[in-house]
Amino acid sequence: MTIQELKELRAAGRFHHATYRSEGTLLEGLWIYQNTPTGFRGYEPAGAFFKDNPDLDAAYHEISGTGVSLGSYGNG
Repeated sequence: MTIQELKELRAAGRFHHATYRSEGTLLEGLWIYQNTPTGFRGYEPAGAFFKDNPDLDAAYHEISGTGVSLGSYGNG
């Protein structure tokens, strides 16, 4: 996912939430989810900004104020 794609997702009203997965694996990073009628509980992964991505800080800035959860539904 790119910053531009994240901005477009938000502008289109399809952004659902973001979660930071800190499992210490290759999957560690900021995961972005989008609204979808067929996804689990109304959303599905749209992309991610992994921990070594230079755009990670910009992605946090883009979603600031929307809430970022840790773990499943903020119960991580």
